[in-house]
Amino acid sequence: MPGNQRACETNDTVVDERQKVAGRCCECGAVYSAWVLSDSTVQPIGKKDGCRCGASTFEAISQ
Repeated sequence: MPGNQRACETNDTVVDERQKVAGRCCECGAVYSAWVLSDSTVQPIGKKDGCRCGASTFEAISQ
């Protein structure tokens, strides 16, 4: 895998693949390091509750 992709594995089975990107809040524009999950959801790293503005929708701005 390239350096910016990660996979969680259990007994040789890939459970969750993700790619590290820059992610931007769709409401206020704040930028965070983020994971793009296998379902295309963008999740800021260390911000499970979402953005500091209270929004929870993000878009990837880098690949």
